[in-house]
Amino acid sequence: MLATLRWRIVSDDSDLWDYVRALYAYFTVDDKEILYIGKAARKTVRERWNRSAKKDFWDALEGERNIHEHIVRVGELWLDEGRKLSGELLLDVESLLIKRLRPWGNIRSRSSRISRPGLRVRCDGDWPLKRREFHDVG
Repeated sequence: MLATLRWRIVSDDSDLWDYVRALYAYFTVDDKEILYIGKAARKTVRERWNRSAKKDFWDALEGERNIHEHIVRVGELWLDEGRKLSGELLLDVESLLIKRLRPWGNIRSRSSRISRPGLRVRCDGDWPLKRREFHDVG
């Protein structure tokens, strides 16, 4: 199964803040490092981005890394024809990216995760990293 994420940068007045059932990612302003990958499943991207949603993450990012600015991207998920997006699939895509990319701010899914053999994830659009394809081999 192929899952394609079409990534776009979120601006202050963007409707991407209101997306649900999508992934989001925080990057350094020079796009050299991915800081965090998350999913907006039942809350909007803005609700997930709010400091109160991940206070420890934001405190560590500023205190330990001295990072006070970042780029937010939203990845809209497109599936093969006939496939439906479930909460489990969204979680599997998120955890595969975390496992392969190991963002600084993600702890869960870095070392272990439930696999979905045959899942392929392609990152298109405004994805700044060279690696764009990820395969779940189990």
